[in-house]
Amino acid sequence: MSKTKCSHPTASGKPCKAWAVKDSNPPSCSSHSGLNVGAGAPQGNHNAQSHGFYSDGMTGVEVADLVAHADNQTLDDEIAVARVMLRRLFEKVGNPDLSTEELAEISKIALTATGSIARLLRSNRALSGEAADGISGAIAQALDELGNEWGVEL
Repeated sequence: MSKTKCSHPTASGKPCKAWAVKDSNPPSCSSHSGLNVGAGAPQGNHNAQSHGFYSDGMTGVEVADLVAHADNQTLDDEIAVARVMLRRLFEKVGNPDLSTEELAEISKIALTATGSIARLLRSNRALSGEAADGISGAIAQALDELGNEWGVEL
């Protein structure tokens, strides 16, 4: 391996964090270079084993991006994955061959996915400290309004 990171963006547009293949120009990891350099784990190694949750609905490049960045995943990555999957689900809705039952099932799954994305966004906001800033701002505004109404400084 070289000491250079891949110069290509991931599917989400973020810089790839994988190591570039030695002597590749421009610096590219095995996934972005199109080469199968070092592909596959040694027999018995299950570190990057895909259990199907993401891999069944994603392209090979998308799964490779997830595996390459597994140690740096954030809620932003999970939110992006959930949005990709939801978008793919919505693409199925336009299929004229769907029965009413299939459309109802897709709608139910879409609503569940939308709720999951909302929870991830809320958690991400809370972890980033934005939620605390919003709460303290709201408390300060309420105190200002009460102080003005009562004619005192709070």
